[in-house]
Amino acid sequence: MGIYNLSYKNLRRNWLRNTLTILRIAFGVIVFLILVSSGIGISTVLGQNQGLSGNISTQTNNKSMVVNNIINTLNEHINSILGTTISNSQLLTGIKGILRNIISLLDVLASIGFLVGIFGINYAMNLNLLERNREIGLFKALGFTELQIMLSLFFEAGLLGFIGAVIGAVLAVLGITVLSSFIKIQLFSIVMPIWLPFTAIFITTILSALIATISIYYYVKEDAVEALRL
Repeated sequence: MGIYNLSYKNLRRNWLRNTLTILRIAFGVIVFLILVSSGIGISTVLGQNQGLSGNISTQTNNKSMVVNNIINTLNEHINSILGTTISNSQLLTGIKGILRNIISLLDVLASIGFLVGIFGINYAMNLNLLERNREIGLFKALGFTELQIMLSLFFEAGLLGFIGAVIGAVLAVLGITVLSSFIKIQLFSIVMPIWLPFTAIFITTILSALIATISIYYYVKEDAVEALRL
């Protein structure tokens, strides 16, 4: 188990670089959770996600009244400007189309912010492995198998992603909770289902380990003798 304990120690060895990587991941997770939650909130208004929590049906009824008021107001403005009246069903269909486009845009932005943070793992692991090239060669000379060395490095990359994801998820949940208590916008509410932060943490941890695979494989497969000469 000694080689796996080194994964934690190596995080402390390059604490500044790893801290910046963790913060990038945390920021990506925060952006991801807030944008996805906003998309879920908009979808709830459209009546697509009424089963996310027990009190959403009541909230949806209140929001339907808001939507009807908005439709009537828009119809009045359209009538005064164009001199024509659009049926409520046509106007509602247009609003729903706009909201669905907003959801798609939020999903794209969330994915970009999330992936930018995750790919920071590859950069950090590349530098960490470059500095520890001799260390990997020494492990091989001491009898550790390539699989053991790879697993320890996968664990290290996954640990970076896990810590960053937990920090980001906690901050996002707290931020959304605080904002929801102060900002009362019925039409564009933010819904944070309980499964979303846990899913983000799980996916971030797995992706962090997988993205570092190429770098880990390259350095571990390098000849031990050549690595010790560097």
